[in-house]
Amino acid sequence: MVTKRLFIMGPVSIVSVELYKAIIVGPPNVGKSSLVRRYQSDEFRETHTATIGADLSAATFEFPEGRVVLTIADIGGQETFAGLRNQFYQGAHHLIMVYDVTDRSTFERITNLHEALTEKICIQREDFLGGSLVANKSDMKEHAEVTTQDGQLLADLLTLKFFETSAKTGMNVSELFHYAAAESRRLHRRV
Repeated sequence: MVTKRLFIMGPVSIVSVELYKAIIVGPPNVGKSSLVRRYQSDEFRETHTATIGADLSAATFEFPEGRVVLTIADIGGQETFAGLRNQFYQGAHHLIMVYDVTDRSTFERITNLHEALTEKICIQREDFLGGSLVANKSDMKEHAEVTTQDGQLLADLLTLKFFETSAKTGMNVSELFHYAAAESRRLHRRV
């Protein structure tokens, strides 16, 4: 069973908690960790520290049907840790792919990365893996090397939901993670 249900006994009721896993991936320096930090603690740091391997965190979402806990695996983009990262891909319910709108080379790497990841993640199951394509640093439109139209076209081609975000300003960051939780629940919920 892909989805785990945890029942917590309260004084009056039983609360159902569904657990899902999202992985956030992309080339180095596109702002993956900054997006997670913005969502988790509503902060942005101008300085950058590379993620070594992966960082794990969790976010809780309340839906009318119950509570969802989304584990977020922030996967480092450096190629030297590719073997280590593979262990975090297994069991993913949602794929968040991030590129930097001010660096076209990061956008051009998305298709190959998507192909490699979906093959690794989906090879052991028949479920559709939902996902999001994220155009980060969208607050820097004057320096953009990738248009909104190019991003939307690629998202459509890869069957991903398209988001323009800014970890710096917080634009669409909450919406991105809420979508990941809702879509994971919709696609993988076991009744």
